Amino acid sequence: MEQETHRSILADLVDFSTQMDLDAVMEPGDVRRRDRSIGRELEHLADKPRSQLRQWLWRVAENKHDFPGNNAAKTLRLVMLVLFFFGVTVGWIAALGVFAYDGTQPVNVVNVLAVFVGLQILLLLMSAIIALPRNILHFIPGTRSLQDLFGVLSPGRLAPTIARFLSPDYRLAFEAALGRQKAHHITYGRVRKWLILQFSQVFAVAFNLGALIGCLYLVTISDLAFGWSTTLTFQAEKFHWLVQQLAWPWRDWLGSAVPSANLIEVTRFYRLDEGILPNAMKLESKDASILGQWWQFLLLAIIFYGLLPRLFTLAFARWRLNVALNNAFIHAPGATQVLDRMNHAVVETAAVEPEAGAVPMPEVVPSFHGENFAGIKGYLVNWAGINLDESQLENTLRAAMAVKIDQVFHAGGKSPIEQDQRIIGKLQAAADTMAIVVAVKSWEPPLLEFLDFLEALRSALGPQRLITVIPLALNHRGDLVSADSSDLDIWRKKLQILGDPQLDFRPLNFKAS
Repeated sequence: MEQETHRSILADLVDFSTQMDLDAVMEPGDVRRRDRSIGRELEHLADKPRSQLRQWLWRVAENKHDFPGNNAAKTLRLVMLVLFFFGVTVGWIAALGVFAYDGTQPVNVVNVLAVFVGLQILLLLMSAIIALPRNILHFIPGTRSLQDLFGVLSPGRLAPTIARFLSPDYRLAFEAALGRQKAHHITYGRVRKWLILQFSQVFAVAFNLGALIGCLYLVTISDLAFGWSTTLTFQAEKFHWLVQQLAWPWRDWLGSAVPSANLIEVTRFYRLDEGILPNAMKLESKDASILGQWWQFLLLAIIFYGLLPRLFTLAFARWRLNVALNNAFIHAPGATQVLDRMNHAVVETAAVEPEAGAVPMPEVVPSFHGENFAGIKGYLVNWAGINLDESQLENTLRAAMAVKIDQVFHAGGKSPIEQDQRIIGKLQAAADTMAIVVAVKSWEPPLLEFLDFLEALRSALGPQRLITVIPLALNHRGDLVSADSSDLDIWRKKLQILGDPQLDFRPLNFKAS
């Protein structure tokens, strides 16, 4: 367990996806024997699926140094570092602009507060909207559109652009990590969301830090004079009240950093005759330094309304990212199957007495869910009318998957949409222990109608229920045979677009006759 604390779970998540691609081209029997052997070594972690999966990965990928996980993690750290320095630079430049003073007109306190307080509060609100869970957005009208808009404007979106300027190895690793998240958005959507938010908060922390350093630098080397001016009808008393409210975080323990009513009165200016301070005659020449007394208030405003809130949101985003990564690892595509192979012995089943002339029996595959399902009932959806005797199809699935088909539904093809919807409703009402199998014609590419059916079925069943898609092929005699590999590749790639980790694509292999 000590090793787990020193490895990046993000790197392991990327490497796990890579290993799943490698396992897909291996012999199923070899994969089962390998994983069952590792599972015996890790029986003490059976009740800790994430730890068990990571330990499994470290054993399987122990000597595979070309995996992209470490490079992906290093790339993300490098991109974060670039964003940090970019944010510091932007914050420094912003401070130089807002605090610019040429000796003719004082630095306008209103502009400073607008940029480093008002804008900060607005950006924090935007970050809060982006962070809202999707299920809450249904109850707040307009927030979904705002979330999409603010997400596009987030500085975290600069990460892919920065990655383009890195070396090929790091760039490819970064693109592989984000590409996998796009392809499996149901599992990795939250990871991507909190990763972008973390990038944004790093930039925001750096921006405020740069602004703070810039402010201190100018106050130290320059004899700044501050005043306040606005075209609005704003009395000094009202502005004093506003300043008092803004200073509430520190006014009780650092009163010297709260502008007094007298300071506010004498530092109001108008943009006439190179700037007029109408109440300046109340100041003696030796007291002109009072014009610089605003700096403490402005400095603390940047700290309390910019830097400190962003440090908190950065810590929060980092925590939520770790939660999302841990959750994604358990529900990553292939994770359920790996856990099944590790924790459950292979159960080989076959038809009791196959009839003469029966269809070729497929090679036995392991149970596809978290337990031994020998004899368990399930539902079969015959999509687009596969021309095969239902009893033969049921016997084949019983031999291959240890599942007894309780009922067959016909959907797709010439079936009306209303019938497909009724089938989805019946499957939704079924017990969680019932297996759901969808048989399709392997030689026909998946159409949008079928993908829509799967998405609607997933929405009805919830994110954790397993759906198994079985591509079937028939020879010229109408007997079941192994599907063509090119047809399977088309189906596999198309189903991956759905990003559904609990969608199990399970081709059947048949013994040569």
